[in-house]
Amino acid sequence: MKFNGFVRPLLGAAAFIAMGGTALASDDVKEHVRVPAPPEGKAEVVFFRPGGLGGSAISCAVSENKTKISSLPPARFFILVAEPGEHVYTAASESKDEVFFDLKPGQIAYVKCSVAMGILVGRPKLEAAQDLEFTSKTWKSVTEDRISDAVLTDAEIATALAAQKAPAPVAQPASVAEPAPAAAPPEAVKAS
Repeated sequence: MKFNGFVRPLLGAAAFIAMGGTALASDDVKEHVRVPAPPEGKAEVVFFRPGGLGGSAISCAVSENKTKISSLPPARFFILVAEPGEHVYTAASESKDEVFFDLKPGQIAYVKCSVAMGILVGRPKLEAAQDLEFTSKTWKSVTEDRISDAVLTDAEIATALAAQKAPAPVAQPASVAEPAPAAAPPEAVKAS
């Protein structure tokens, strides 16, 4: 059966939806990405940078407390696992921009990075974003050579998502010792 240019994308979309509608992270294929729930007692921040020509030769280098977290090329994302509390994330080149969060346990925050042309180099801009700005588009993950230890790798994202899909273990009743057999009634003492 021969498919024309209109039917093939529809079949691809139907297969995509049948497989759950979203994919895992990949650094070589643009996909819709599901964000796993943060580890117990932690928060996550999803940093993403839309594609486009503006500032495309410049990566958005994200840091906290002057420690680099990752550099973010166009059409890429990364997920940072963070402790709850106050955080200020920065991106800098000839200018600097910051975004502030007071993260709560279990929270997932989203940050969009864009780069506009400056006088000599790109000017990064970080802004809090809505989850739909990320989840409605396709992305590639940042390659592992660009990330710090607190950033989830593709394998860690896949493992976290698989753990969330796994059925909860069935609680086994605690073993209860069988009651001891009742003692035989004491024999009556006969009077003689």
